[in-house]
Amino acid sequence: MLTIAQISDCHLFADTNLSPYAQINPYHSLSRVLLDVALHKLDLLLVTGDLSGDGSALSYHYFKQLMQDSGISCPYVILPGNHDDLDILQQQFDAENLWLAYGDESGLSLANWQIHLLNTKVNSSSGGALPSQDLQQLERALHNSPANWQLIAAHHHPLPCNAWMDKHSWHNASELVTMLARYPSVKGLVHGHIHHASQQLMGECCYMSCPSTCWQWAMQAQFALCEQPPGYRLLELAQSGQISSQIIRVE
Repeated sequence: MLTIAQISDCHLFADTNLSPYAQINPYHSLSRVLLDVALHKLDLLLVTGDLSGDGSALSYHYFKQLMQDSGISCPYVILPGNHDDLDILQQQFDAENLWLAYGDESGLSLANWQIHLLNTKVNSSSGGALPSQDLQQLERALHNSPANWQLIAAHHHPLPCNAWMDKHSWHNASELVTMLARYPSVKGLVHGHIHHASQQLMGECCYMSCPSTCWQWAMQAQFALCEQPPGYRLLELAQSGQISSQIIRVE
């Protein structure tokens, strides 16, 4: 059994006193979430994008500081979100902590699972996409994988959330969803971006979104906040290919 925690959309700023929404300070809320994550015996921590809210070097420095203070000892790997700065991410973090170290067709292998880390960031756009060459590379990886089971991780949401965040969607996600349907070994896809926890089964693949470690968005046509507290997703990946998952909220 593999145990993985997923956090997303931390939105740290160079100014740790900012509380842009719902009177939630992203620095302090991430600190509390990480302390809760540290209570679990983990094999991996997945960070699915938007560590930063302003792309500053200081925001990434604070993330590393909070990780150290939390006592989390498992490996962690970061995927970029639309608010992240790719160059500064690579300057601030060791290679093994970034998606780029696992961007070839080998992915990240744990036991009999292979985790594929996708970069859906598109320049300065809030929406996302996966370049055609990356889609082709992913399909080769799925086809040739020695692992029994596959898990995909990305920032943007591949399925509509039927709310205002669909204005900032993954533009060519339908190509990915169609491709994944051809591979029953793909048991799950986890993502962030929508600041909301959801779960939807399509064929053999369970599509799961993660709450933000700070403020939560309301799933409605017009922009609004949700009163749910920050949180994270905890996943258990069984040798049989089954995924068990729960959302943990941190007041």
